Amino acid sequence: MRRRTMLGAALWAVTAAAAGADGERLMNVHASLSVDARHDKVLVTIKIENRGEQRIGLPREIAADSELSRRVFDLRRHPDGAELPYTGRMVKRGALTLDDYIALPPHSARTHTIDITRAYAFEPGTHAYVIRYQGAVLADARQLESATELSTEPVTFSHTGR
Repeated sequence: MRRRTMLGAALWAVTAAAAGADGERLMNVHASLSVDARHDKVLVTIKIENRGEQRIGLPREIAADSELSRRVFDLRRHPDGAELPYTGRMVKRGALTLDDYIALPPHSARTHTIDITRAYAFEPGTHAYVIRYQGAVLADARQLESATELSTEPVTFSHTGR
């Protein structure tokens, strides 16, 4: 029997200080990652909350794009940890610019869902997987130099591939 859905959610928090012209600023970002693997699709939803006092920059690829252009998520088989190959489109490009980020005002949140079903080599049959996001957020949406590591806790889910 096919497993219909497995929703997983992990909450992470990072607090980092970033120096700037106005002295020390505190960046307080919280994010959750969840997976809905129903209806032959794997939908990944990421929610990022800016609980700080400064506008931050979110990578457009996770905050607004409908399709991945590179390996964005760390996706592995569970429990052996074998990495699933990225099979989606690859876009060769230069270094990121401020246009590659979306500003998130203080005390606000952004939620975005991406269908990764065709972007990774899911195996035929029902299998368990572990996914996490690893990337960066701008501590100041106006400065590329303010990039700070952003990662979520791993989320386990089940998917039936064809």
